[in-house]
Amino acid sequence: MDLERLIVTEQRLDEALRGAREEAARLVAEAQAAAQRAEAELEAELLSSAERLAAETASERERREREVSQEAALTVACYEAVPAERVSAAARDVVERLVAGEAAP
Repeated sequence: MDLERLIVTEQRLDEALRGAREEAARLVAEAQAAAQRAEAELEAELLSSAERLAAETASERERREREVSQEAALTVACYEAVPAERVSAAARDVVERLVAGEAAP
């Protein structure tokens, strides 16, 4: 009778061990799948962030280029607005001062 109980107990333990191993394998597989999903989501998020940053950077660069171009156009317009007679008079004045040995004002 004791041998029979021992065999039954051993069979139950073997079955429990087999079940525990199957459960452990299932849990490991689920954890691996969840980790792969999380990794894929993170990779997609990083790619999206990199693309968004590149677009923002390009947009900012284009905006700044427009600003610089507008500032340059305004500066050129100011210089072009100075009459030629005034430039000639200023140039003559500078030459006369240099020839006379005077310091610039």
